[in-house]
Amino acid sequence: MTVTTSRADVSAQPPLDALFKGAMRRLASGVALVTTADAAGTPYGIAMTAFMSLSMEPPSMLLAINTGASLCAPLLAHGAFAVNILAWEQREGCQTFVSTPADQRFATMPWRMERGVPVVSASVATIICAVDQAEAFGSHTIVKGLVERVMLGDDTVPLTYLDGRYGRVGFDV
Repeated sequence: MTVTTSRADVSAQPPLDALFKGAMRRLASGVALVTTADAAGTPYGIAMTAFMSLSMEPPSMLLAINTGASLCAPLLAHGAFAVNILAWEQREGCQTFVSTPADQRFATMPWRMERGVPVVSASVATIICAVDQAEAFGSHTIVKGLVERVMLGDDTVPLTYLDGRYGRVGFDV
């Protein structure tokens, strides 16, 4: 079977980057506040869905941070970060955090310092990492972190993000 496409068919399609963004908006993801601090102890953080476990041997995480994000330069300079996985109950705090100017975000929710990085109180889990490798890729910096400490919160419903909206995961068991 042969499939042909006319020029009219191709030009009617949205650009690839718009299609890709639309596809990624349809992928439900967990939400975390990724945090670090500078040498003076000033906290920095952003809400992220672009994080994942990388390996169990050694325990490690992978982040994709927009190079222009307020978190990127301080994280690379400090060499450590925390991934604070949020609960459904923290959705309003997360939205306030992301809509507040970067230098005022930590006034919006309770936090404390652990191993030199800010840790969000009452998160589902917090994973503290040391930066192992960082590499530029397109508009982002890919950061590989070695896990140094894990703190588990209450067994609760995690916060998810899908198509610009917060949600939660439920199980039919």
